[in-house]
Amino acid sequence: MLAILNYHNVAPVPPGMLLPKLYVSQEQFARQLWWLRRVGLLGVSLSEGVRRLNEGTAAGCVAVTFDDGYADNVVNAAPILREYGYGATCFVVSELIGSYNAWDAERLGGRKPLMTPAQLKTWVDAGFEVGSHTCSHPDMTKLSREAALAELVDSRRALRDLTGLSIATFCYPYGFHNAELAACVGQAGYQIAVTTERGRAHRNDDPLLLPRISVNGSKGLLKFLLRAATPYCDVGRRLKRPPAPRRPPAHQP
Repeated sequence: MLAILNYHNVAPVPPGMLLPKLYVSQEQFARQLWWLRRVGLLGVSLSEGVRRLNEGTAAGCVAVTFDDGYADNVVNAAPILREYGYGATCFVVSELIGSYNAWDAERLGGRKPLMTPAQLKTWVDAGFEVGSHTCSHPDMTKLSREAALAELVDSRRALRDLTGLSIATFCYPYGFHNAELAACVGQAGYQIAVTTERGRAHRNDDPLLLPRISVNGSKGLLKFLLRAATPYCDVGRRLKRPPAPRRPPAHQP
């Protein structure tokens, strides 16, 4: 099994910002990584974690992921990741690079800067992985199949051109997904996709519908360790439904 950790911001909570749980301070983040290493867990990118999961060697690691591509991921989180020798994956909204969280700024009560092209290059040069979070962060379950495919294909192409990397991973905006959308993700050439369904990933899970463990900055270190390093999050998942059957790997365009 593989715990896939889901972060957003690594920074102090700005005054008046709603949903403070999306923020983890630098000090919290450093303590979390220290304890993960202390209990024998290596932090890796999503692709590396899934490779280990398929090989049956994921027991000694956690996958570290960041949603949206915020500037604080490279400014604040990356140096701490490097200090501990951890890998990570950042899911980037390709059309908003260098801008802000236009999809939810009004609802959250503030604009959060996204990585610039130069900062994204810094992230890549440090050896971290980049995945797609679509072009514009829409609710893709409300799009037509053609519009959904455009978000998937265009974002993957733009990120590939910008970074020089093969973009194999995807994150569903807001975590919203369904079977038809997952099929589109595979058709667009992605090999791995993550949701916000809670739990650890199992070897027989659909690789385009993997669960994650959200890191809540409002919770303490003990709750974090219970979720990241124990089967704590598996209980609710087992009660909810059995794992979905695996789909065959997608052909890359």
